[in-house]
Amino acid sequence: MRFGIQLYPPKTAPEMAACAKKAMAQHSFDKVWVPDHLTYENVFVILAAIVSNTLAHVGSSVVNPFIRQPVDLASSFAALAHLAGAQGVTVGIGAGSSSSDMIYKKNRVGMTWEMVLFLRAMFAGQRARLGDYPALVDFFRLDPKAEAFLRLPPARAPEIFIAAAGPKMLKMAIDIGDGLIVSNLSFPTALVQRGALDVAMQQIAAAQEARSHKFTKVLHLHVSVSRNGDAARKFAKRMGAGALIGGHLLKQRMLQLPVPSATADAVQDGHRQGKSVDDMIDLISDDLLAEVGTVIAGTPEECLTQLDVMLRAAKPYKFDIFDMASPLGPDWDEAIDLICQEIIPELSAGYAGCPTRG
Repeated sequence: MRFGIQLYPPKTAPEMAACAKKAMAQHSFDKVWVPDHLTYENVFVILAAIVSNTLAHVGSSVVNPFIRQPVDLASSFAALAHLAGAQGVTVGIGAGSSSSDMIYKKNRVGMTWEMVLFLRAMFAGQRARLGDYPALVDFFRLDPKAEAFLRLPPARAPEIFIAAAGPKMLKMAIDIGDGLIVSNLSFPTALVQRGALDVAMQQIAAAQEARSHKFTKVLHLHVSVSRNGDAARKFAKRMGAGALIGGHLLKQRMLQLPVPSATADAVQDGHRQGKSVDDMIDLISDDLLAEVGTVIAGTPEECLTQLDVMLRAAKPYKFDIFDMASPLGPDWDEAIDLICQEIIPELSAGYAGCPTRG
């Protein structure tokens, strides 16, 4: 099995680099991911710090097309790719999450589509007429007659993986991506068990047969682990409950999940009253979160049990990389040790339901 790790950025860039170094010293992670979150430190500075202090292949998990002007985004990835050299860089890009809600978003799918194509052109050293990207021109108030280019394009173009939480983004990954990122925040265990990914993964399998280049499928598994299981669950509560209360699950999938109707009604009422996620978080019980699986939380043994259920459900989809993703746990030093020393070895050895088993 190939594993990645996502380090959500609540720490300074030097601290993030130290965490990545600690993780890489214990396991040769395929990729070290950091999300682009405007209220924390700049993702490219963090990734540069990680590249400079480890041998990690780094990636954004994820950027979106709304918070950085297209040429600036391309230039930032190019500079990071030059710094990384043979270590490599991957662009993870999605349509925008609550972390960037301070920015008004429109035409999420169209913006992401155009940004992916624009990045490809820049990475290839091409000149791109901005008028060919009307959604980007409109949003960023660019001159449609101008040409964009990079004076120093990357020698090794980063691959572009598309993060998907719905059918349009899944199709985009198939059509123009080098890879796909899905997570248990958007496709939790309970939905994967019900076949929520069946159609998309069948389409990806068919497309892979027709492709001449590889396509990488990444499963982000958001975990919170600690020797103190209650502390791990408490630390995961806001992320796990927030996915139910305010994310795609509420809009598209709540009825497919084992959510009591009274809870679903209370959440809908809360939204109508203008309540925040924090106002409604107590509507979601720990037992419901464990059953749904938006975040896998508890002791190492409890996490392995929950991971077993998810990996059994996801096994037919033949994911290439499994990420241990944020929030990791209430104590990152402990969580990284437990992930590297207990969870990954068990999974790699063929823990029940692991894809390495028959």
